[in-house]
Amino acid sequence: MPTQAKEIFEAQSKSLRELLSDNGLGLYLPPYQRPYGWGKDKVEKLLDDTLHGLKNLGEAPDSFTFLGTVITIHDVNHVTVKPIVKPEVPSKVLTVIDGQQRLSSLLILLVGLHNLIRQCAWKVFKGKTPDPTDSARTHLYSETINILQMLGAAFYERKNFGTTPIYPRLIRAFEDQWAKDEKLKQYESPIANLTYKYSVLADGESPASKPTDFRPKARQDAGDGEGDLIKRFNEIRAALTKLSQRKSIEELEDLPPLATLATGIEFQRALFNHELDPELCTWLGQLQDEPEAELMRLVMFAAYGLNRIALTVVQGKDEDYAFTIFESLNTTGEPLTAFETFLPRVVMAEKIEDYQESGAYAYMKAVQGYLDHFDVGDKLQNATRDLLVTFALAETGKKLSKRLPDQRVYMRDTFERHKDSAGDRSAYLRHLSDTAAFMGNTWEPAANSPRTLAGLEATAMTDTVKLCLAFLNSLNHTIAIAPLVRFYSEAVHADEGEARIKRIAEFEKAIKAITAFTVFWRATRRGTGNIDSQYRAVMAGDSLTGIGPLARQWAVPDASKPDPIVDAEALKKELAARLSDPKLGGIPNLASFLAAASALPLYKISRPLTRFLLLAAYHDTIEDPENPGLIIQGKAGVASCFTVDGWADETHLTIEHIAPQQATSGWDEEFYSQKETVHKLGNLVLAPGAANTSLSSRPWTEKKVLYTALGASTADDAKSVLNSSGLTFAQTTEDLAAMSRYLPHLRALGQRKDEWNPKFMDQRADVLLRLAYTRLKGWLDLELSDSSSDPVVQVEDVEIENDELDDKDAGGAVGTA
Repeated sequence: MPTQAKEIFEAQSKSLRELLSDNGLGLYLPPYQRPYGWGKDKVEKLLDDTLHGLKNLGEAPDSFTFLGTVITIHDVNHVTVKPIVKPEVPSKVLTVIDGQQRLSSLLILLVGLHNLIRQCAWKVFKGKTPDPTDSARTHLYSETINILQMLGAAFYERKNFGTTPIYPRLIRAFEDQWAKDEKLKQYESPIANLTYKYSVLADGESPASKPTDFRPKARQDAGDGEGDLIKRFNEIRAALTKLSQRKSIEELEDLPPLATLATGIEFQRALFNHELDPELCTWLGQLQDEPEAELMRLVMFAAYGLNRIALTVVQGKDEDYAFTIFESLNTTGEPLTAFETFLPRVVMAEKIEDYQESGAYAYMKAVQGYLDHFDVGDKLQNATRDLLVTFALAETGKKLSKRLPDQRVYMRDTFERHKDSAGDRSAYLRHLSDTAAFMGNTWEPAANSPRTLAGLEATAMTDTVKLCLAFLNSLNHTIAIAPLVRFYSEAVHADEGEARIKRIAEFEKAIKAITAFTVFWRATRRGTGNIDSQYRAVMAGDSLTGIGPLARQWAVPDASKPDPIVDAEALKKELAARLSDPKLGGIPNLASFLAAASALPLYKISRPLTRFLLLAAYHDTIEDPENPGLIIQGKAGVASCFTVDGWADETHLTIEHIAPQQATSGWDEEFYSQKETVHKLGNLVLAPGAANTSLSSRPWTEKKVLYTALGASTADDAKSVLNSSGLTFAQTTEDLAAMSRYLPHLRALGQRKDEWNPKFMDQRADVLLRLAYTRLKGWLDLELSDSSSDPVVQVEDVEIENDELDDKDAGGAVGTA
């Protein structure tokens, strides 16, 4: 029979008393729950909501204060409880998936009420039962004893035997343990420690003696959250004291007058489930500031809290269902990340008592250190999601979805494979730690922090590596992180000496291969061309060249398949094969690259890609003496710009359109017969961005003068060019000369005497693309073939996939308007 919804979860609305005072109930916080963290504002809102509901109850007897939904698992077999004394666990354990902050705050509210009512009751009764003939005081005493019993039952349960029969209702995994034996019980978490200490105190004192006023203090080296918990407890105590004394609190509503209680029969029934004694009501109507009045106000507030504060308690079948329910119902709370729910599995696998001394602890601490850079909320959720998506691809070649339930299941199932082998567990967690280290230090370090390859020598971060990283990051090409992590991880853990040197060299070869492949692929199609699927295939072992997966292991272990491989030469061959394959990349040679790339409006497709191609083309070039306006390869060092400094130098190297983007006089009309023509590579140049004002939409005859000046080798040469031109620019000659820098590609443009037209633009594009191809071909070991006998594959336009769109492509340098 198909599973019914009621078998997966059930939901019931319960008053606080019905929830917490259930006989045999134990509430359990799993280890992934965050520490207590409510601020003063949230406690004030809890008190104000309660006071508002109490006030409304005087007018409408169906008034409740609803505090939302608590998501739990009814852990029938106590599988979530760690550590555990199995025979002594409460009979009904509810593992709290969501709602622990509210429940903890409500519990300290109840403890605070119990403590203050005991103090006030002593002032009124001095530990003695009133004279039976004094009906009013006798009934006040009875209501006080009843409310104390109900309050106590809500935050602790007393067992029938044992040296420690007091069980706090709420405890936390790893830190606490229910037990009736003094040697086995453990209540170290902030909430369990506070409620247990007070419960033992209150339960053990004789009613005939003056009660001890409970004033908790934070313990040294206490767990996270204890300071906040005790601050909130003290704030609640102070607020309740003032309310009982009829002192107004600016942030809160006042308690209803006792006269409202004394005269409202329905009010009494709603609070106490019965009518109050008539003589007590008459007396209450006369009380003002006496201790009896303070006591009755606290009793009234406590009765409302127990009987009229309500929550919807949802019980899920298991953890996966409970989290799914939480995510569908949650509107205000912050879901736990998949890493937070994964952490306790690691702790349990290592054994609680051994965890802090284990290698697993160091790996998990490193991952947590990376995630701690992100604020709780969307930033943390997104960072964790991106980390685990990358890790899954690097670990098993898995395309992991961004959905929280899927991430939790993946981490659980893949870790379960290794739980019985300490070595396998360590390798898995080390790989996760390496992924976090690469993402946090290398891919996108914190603001104002340099990129580093943590764990490797500083020399490993060569200029070429820095350039490739800056480019790939600006392209938002996150799919490249997983393959890079594999080479990085191998280098970090290689033995020092020759092995380490070789692995560092392998990392550089790999990032150059990935960069070249990405440039050639993206420059020959309008969208991403589904490039992500190419990398996923390489990671998963779906190879064209017969190599094993680049991922650390097969998704499904199979001894008949080739072993995973982290080898730069193998990666280069595989990527080159994918680029050349007519069904995949369709770029087998230089001719096909030129045909596809020259036809595309690269400026509109991706500005980071365009800038990278231009830098590669311009590097160490000089003016072509036989073809004015063009450049040719020069000697090494003559004009260095294909460097990380060149990439960062947007002051001098900003993408600018030669023929303006909008049609204007002085330019060939053919540029504008098709809207994409001006955005092709041949019409683009890297020039000082500050000169845009002067370049603007000037005609070609004036623009080329400015190009000559901006590319001059000295400021004096620039001034000479500008002064001899007889032209007036938006900026002064001095300002423009100050922008000058020896840039052969700009000087070359100034040497063209003929008009700038689409035919020459196409000729220039061919030159630039050849230079860029020549610069990058060795990174993939491609042949510099330009034979007309080689097939030229027409690359079809590919629609951009929403989940692969480069978010940053729309940004970058700004061209001339």
